[in-house]
This record gives sequence, C-alpha cells and structure tokens, in this order.
Amino acid sequence: MEGMSETSLITVGAAESLPRTRSLAETAYDTIEQMIVSRRLAPGAMVSENEIAAELSLGRTPIREALARLKAIGFVEVHPRRGVLVTPVDVIRHLELLEVRRPLDETVARCAIRRAGDGELKILRGLAADLVAVAGDRDRDRYFRAKRGLHEAQTRAAHNGTLSATMASLHAQSRRFWYSYEPSDRFTESARHHVEIVEGIAGRDESRAVGAVVRLFSFLDALTREALDRRPLV
Repeated sequence: MEGMSETSLITVGAAESLPRTRSLAETAYDTIEQMIVSRRLAPGAMVSENEIAAELSLGRTPIREALARLKAIGFVEVHPRRGVLVTPVDVIRHLELLEVRRPLDETVARCAIRRAGDGELKILRGLAADLVAVAGDRDRDRYFRAKRGLHEAQTRAAHNGTLSATMASLHAQSRRFWYSYEPSDRFTESARHHVEIVEGIAGRDESRAVGAVVRLFSFLDALTREALDRRPLV
C-alpha cells in the first residue's frame, strides 16, 4: 500500500500469520487432500459428496467447498449425478510444475532471508533436522508430514501472503506426486538438499540459499524423469 514501509508490511504479514480458527471447509479440504495424497482415495476412484460427508462427519456445504478447491488444483473432477472422480497422477504435468516452482522457491528463500525473525530461523533449522531424522527411518507418512511442515514454515517466514497461497497449491500437487513416486532410499538425499536451503536462509546468505534451491530442483527433475519408467511405488 502506498506510504507503507517494508517494515510496516512485514508487521502486517506477521499479524496475518497468527493462529486463527479454521473453518469447516478448510478442515474438509486438508482431510480430503491428505486422503488423495496418501492414495486412501486412489486415482480413478469415484465417490459421492454424501459418502465423504458421512465419513468426515461434516455437512455437504464444507465438503462441496473443499472439492471445488481440489478441482482447481487438479486432484478431482466433479461429475454431476455421477460423483467425484479422483484424477490420475501425471508425470509430465509434474515436470511442468517443477518449472513453475523453481523460481518461486528462490523467491521464498530471498524473502525469508530479508524478513524472517531469529525465532523463525531457529524453527526452520529444527524442522530441517527433524526431516533428516525421519528420512533415515524411511517412513513414508512421517517423512511427508515432516517435509510439509518445513515447506509451510519456509513460506510463512517469507511473510508474503500471495506467495504463501500460491506455494500451498503447488506444494500440494508436488506432495501428491512424490508420495506415489519418490523412492524411500532417496529420502535422505532429498532431505540434505532441504537442509542446505535452510542453512542458506538461516545464515542470511542469498547466494548459498538460491544455489541450494537450484541443486534441489536439478535433483527433483532427474527423479521425476526416472518415474517415467516405473509404476507408482504405493
């Protein structure tokens, strides 16, 4: 806004990141998204709004709102009078998504370096260490929960609401792909790349952080191309 300093904007951003009461639609979205990511609702499954509402003990209105958001990011197709179809995981689409994500991840790193408080940087380091520990156990569910927590903390540390909303959608799509295709024996290598990014951010070293993002995406691109030749792992 005109007349506001960057410091003022950061203060506003920090206020916006304070905990708030979640709506039923947000709860429904998070739950259904995780069901799709973890393949509890597998690609090709056809379900009804009523079935989902009954399983989650929620009304149809929040379910409908959640499904509209999931449709927007390509997780489902809504067919009137037939039901809700869970879409397939598309390797080529994920390669396209990586092209979009890389410059945005660089922006997240740059913004976090400029705006994150010391407490936020400490949290990032802790979450990165947690990711490494979980990666070594090769537990798929715990690994992806830890990675999601780190991603969300990084975008919060950037203090840019528009960027956070955009990254939330892209991370959800990536998470779905990787849950199906990332081999557990590559978890530790992936975690090391994330640690390098966090160390660059925490040290407020833009060159180091952005360089680590570039290396991560080279790794992710190669891993995605390997998936062209194999079936989903789960």
